[in-house]
Amino acid sequence: MTNTLQRRELLAWGGLTAMGGATAAQADEPAKPKPPERVAMDASLGQMLDGKAVTLADFAGKPVVVFFWASWCPHCRRELPEMERLQLAAQDRARVVAVNCEERAVFRKLSRQLSEASKMLHTYDPEERSGKAFSKPPSVPYTLVIRTDGTVAATQSGWGDDSLNYIVKHVDQAIVAAQPPSS
Repeated sequence: MTNTLQRRELLAWGGLTAMGGATAAQADEPAKPKPPERVAMDASLGQMLDGKAVTLADFAGKPVVVFFWASWCPHCRRELPEMERLQLAAQDRARVVAVNCEERAVFRKLSRQLSEASKMLHTYDPEERSGKAFSKPPSVPYTLVIRTDGTVAATQSGWGDDSLNYIVKHVDQAIVAAQPPSS
């Protein structure tokens, strides 16, 4: 019985030690950027292949969905057609901007394939200005819904079964809020 009790104590001590190590490891991890509450209207949404800069102000009066993605990310590739359907459904009431986080050569190849049939705007972020302006975490996909006044209605980091419903709900609310009051 003493051996059993000693083993239990040893296992309990080992578990506590492991938990303490995990806590210490978490403390050493860099802090994740906190999503912004408001974004400046001159915030960068990347640039086009021709070098033209795109800003949030380019879509004044419309809610904007900013979708950070990369071609190597399987979740991003799954979400990209969903964002396209969102743009088609929103028509001109909202704008979806897909900001590619890869270098220009990769974006150039992707752009040819995507821009032919796509209704959403495709940009890339060569100097990471967009990533900084929107507090993009180190991983993608990362999506923000921005109201017409620059406030952030919602953020979605990563991708899950209910991600699109969450984004659509907030886009719908932002569209309704952007409508002028009826007389």
